[in-house]
Amino acid sequence: MAYLSFISDEDLLQCIAELHNTYEQCQRAFTTADFYKNKVDPIKFQFDMAFNGINDNDYIKAEITRQVDKTISNAIGDFHQRLLGCIDGLNDLGVGNGCDLVNDQKTIFAELKNKHNTMNSSSSEATIQKLIHFAEEYPNATCYWIQIIAKRSIDELWEGSFNGKHYAHPRVRKISADRFYALVTGIPDAFYQLCAVLPQATKDYLDSLNNNSQGKTESASVYSELNTKAQQNGKTLIEQIMADNFETYTGFNQ
Repeated sequence: MAYLSFISDEDLLQCIAELHNTYEQCQRAFTTADFYKNKVDPIKFQFDMAFNGINDNDYIKAEITRQVDKTISNAIGDFHQRLLGCIDGLNDLGVGNGCDLVNDQKTIFAELKNKHNTMNSSSSEATIQKLIHFAEEYPNATCYWIQIIAKRSIDELWEGSFNGKHYAHPRVRKISADRFYALVTGIPDAFYQLCAVLPQATKDYLDSLNNNSQGKTESASVYSELNTKAQQNGKTLIEQIMADNFETYTGFNQ
């Protein structure tokens, strides 16, 4: 039985595979130097382990995940864009091709952001300008800012003032994921259906792999490198992280 009626199993699993590849690339590319690049908070590290009952290896994995979160968040947005582009009649234009999504009839143009608060003022201004441009160029089109994670379910006019200038157009709207999926599929709960099958589809994808441990191996290698350094210096791991992080502070490298 198919996961969904509006996206093929092959397309859904391929989108999951591409997202998984980004996760693994982030892990493989992450080094001990990256771990320290933005300054770890070793005091919080110590309290988190003590109060939350987690070991140092799990904490380092969590810290690596936190540090690559921006890249992963962008990849989640790309996942949704590619997935929507797999719906019949809707096309994913990729990056640098005017907008993110357009339908075959050019009556729908859309820019997609994973969260409602992703954009700063300048990005918001550039996005609404772009959508207004398409609305004016295509008089039969409605142009959307899609928010996958919106504050609430919405489909309403988008207007706003950015950098001292007010922008508004009767065919420029902001829309939540549930409303947009319903719009382009004709299925009121299409987004719910997607969310409902994602856990099983992801499990099926992972089960189909011969080896899906690369990301774990690389995060473990950062832990191993830090732990080896600590042992060589006669320190606990947290003492070593404190010494590395506070290397110019008095008393930390005795």
